[in-house]
Amino acid sequence: MSVDPRSGDAIERVAEETSDVEVDRICAAAAAGAEALAATSPTQRAEMLEAMANDLDGRREQLVALADRESALGHARLDGELSRTTGQLRLFAKVLRDGAMFEVVIDHAAGAAPDLRRMLIPLGPVAVFGASNFPFAFSAAGGDTASALAAGCPVVVKAHGAHPALDAAVMETMRRTADAHGQPDAVSIVFGRDAGRRVVEHPAISAVGFTGSESVGRLLMDLAAARERPIPVYAEMGSLNPLIVLPSAARRPGLARDLAGSVTLGAGQFCTKPGLVFLPSGEEGDDIVDALVGSLSAMDAAFLLTEGIRDSFVSHVSDVANAGADLLVAPHPAAGSAVTPGLAQITAAALRTSPRALVECFGPATLVVRYDGIPELLAALRVVPPSLTVSVFADTTAADADEKSTTASLITAAEAQSGRVILNSVPTGVAVTWAQNHAGPYPASSAGGMFTSVGATAVRRFQRPVAYQGMTDEMLPPALRDANPWHLPRRVDGVEVGV
Repeated sequence: MSVDPRSGDAIERVAEETSDVEVDRICAAAAAGAEALAATSPTQRAEMLEAMANDLDGRREQLVALADRESALGHARLDGELSRTTGQLRLFAKVLRDGAMFEVVIDHAAGAAPDLRRMLIPLGPVAVFGASNFPFAFSAAGGDTASALAAGCPVVVKAHGAHPALDAAVMETMRRTADAHGQPDAVSIVFGRDAGRRVVEHPAISAVGFTGSESVGRLLMDLAAARERPIPVYAEMGSLNPLIVLPSAARRPGLARDLAGSVTLGAGQFCTKPGLVFLPSGEEGDDIVDALVGSLSAMDAAFLLTEGIRDSFVSHVSDVANAGADLLVAPHPAAGSAVTPGLAQITAAALRTSPRALVECFGPATLVVRYDGIPELLAALRVVPPSLTVSVFADTTAADADEKSTTASLITAAEAQSGRVILNSVPTGVAVTWAQNHAGPYPASSAGGMFTSVGATAVRRFQRPVAYQGMTDEMLPPALRDANPWHLPRRVDGVEVGV
């Protein structure tokens, strides 16, 4: 059912829940088409991804309007997100043409050692569960789908309950494109929670990509682990994203404004929102808190994605207050799924004894943690669960050796707690680039932070290595043949060889 978050009214029934028989047919078709997709050359796969991007751009006006109707995120934000999504498809086309993603290694026979050649091959069909907060970039055509297709894996998308009509329209577009490129079973969609569960349990599925809450991520992990043949679940889940302000940076111009903007960007529904802000005790920290109170109190209510998300947000802020934090700005529900921002404060000493305050509040709120000295700050950080990001604000122009040492020690501590360490910038915003890493140790992500869900190397989640020993040239995959017909960079007898 498609629902308008501005009013809470049902718009239309998009589709009936996908039946067991249809789930089986879809998964079997994906498995049957996997060999053909895996056999495509990097250029062929890249051309399909670029065509998908072009076709989605061609339906921009319709898709953005549909996304706004189901998410209330606004046309400007959603137009930019669609550009990010199609840009992501084009990035993976570049990754394919670059060729390094195949990790081709050739060791010719030498002495007693046999001829041995290795490359990465596709895992097989991938189930993708999108996110409510990014109806384009982390959903049907998002990073999980784009990277799985780049790896050569068919994708079965489970439509998200917060934007089912959009997911259906996006997948209709992508299926037409895939069919035009000779890959009719490269992308498929199912509807309903039970159908999503059955897809994960289906023996044809080889991996799962997920973006969302820790509770649902754990459910998918448990389902995948309980299979007769367990499969990996690459889940990007909850994250508090600590932001640390050192005393030397507390007077930074515009800091409170930037913090308030980051906390409320997208109505606070970014997985990289700073959910913890560490501020020094004393007057300088007080000034930042006062400015945050003023900014957040003056903001109008913003629509969250669903009324359920809004109600959970208000409940979680209340949980933080009940765990010993002072509620400085209380969130108030408004019409539809709207809510005003919230702000709470706790001391670092109290946080160490009240871990119940470490609740992710998915919405426009943050918890300020006041610390007395660097030792207390470091001690408080140790009780914070790992996150996607840790941000450090420091005076990098200071000549003081102690200041530099403190900053360096915090960066080292942040490395152990996150997948992206940020200096003097807020964490919201995840650039889709070659170097990006959007992951972190559990519970930020399910694979111990080893694989990113954003950026060029996200493709690695859906590949596995295979070595071929003693093969004749014609028995080898094209990527490993001596003539190198795919023109890939390779390591031959220990030496890197470019194209």
